[in-house]
Amino acid sequence: MTAALRSFFIERSPWLTVPAIVLVSVGSSVGMLFILVALLHHDYGTLFGRPLLISIIAPMVVSAPVGGYIVHLLREVDLARQHAQDLAWLDALTSLLNRRRMIELGEREFEISRRTGRLVTAALIDLDNFKLINDTHGHRSGDMVIRAVAQAAKGQLRRADLLGRWGGEELLLILPDTDLEAANLVAERIRVAVEELQVESQQGQQIRCTASIGLSLLDRDTSFDGWVDQADRAMYAAKTAGRNRVHAHRRD
Repeated sequence: MTAALRSFFIERSPWLTVPAIVLVSVGSSVGMLFILVALLHHDYGTLFGRPLLISIIAPMVVSAPVGGYIVHLLREVDLARQHAQDLAWLDALTSLLNRRRMIELGEREFEISRRTGRLVTAALIDLDNFKLINDTHGHRSGDMVIRAVAQAAKGQLRRADLLGRWGGEELLLILPDTDLEAANLVAERIRVAVEELQVESQQGQQIRCTASIGLSLLDRDTSFDGWVDQADRAMYAAKTAGRNRVHAHRRD
């Protein structure tokens, strides 16, 4: 199925209904009957009455079940496509964008910024002492913490912002149209949201955690990898300074 056909028949859902299919079928049958009668130069009268009735009823009887089956098949195809896309783009644990998709979208934002001069800031979020959480409460509880942190961070963002799992307990955030000052406010909201989290372990214990966040404003003299690396270094500077804080990379 081409993108154009999929867009018309699936994304425009009002057309993908049994009544719509029946209506098109009946309309085309009646229209063809009018044309046929006109070509034969017959008066409509009684000659036209019975064929008209048949041309309305027959397509309805035939097209309703056929149309229903077509609708079912097309929606199954769309669900399968969406599921495949989710597997390719989303992280299985957090349902955030995965690293591969973050690189694709991040590089796109990178190129747009370099071409237009639009400000864009990257933030690397890392949970503090996460190994201790795993060692104390178990890896399943650790996964629960990562999921909770991901949702807490996502709740502080705009629709245009990109958030993905970068690896382990690290999240990468890309903030379009955002300078360091505005990004710092967003990062602080995320830091506080993480600090206020209480996740119940499998043993019924309350797990608290904090996060260190590094910021990097994109400049024209770096690559995409260099940009993320600057955010990574800023994040480690936040950990060195005592953890549970935000630190911004600044050019000398």
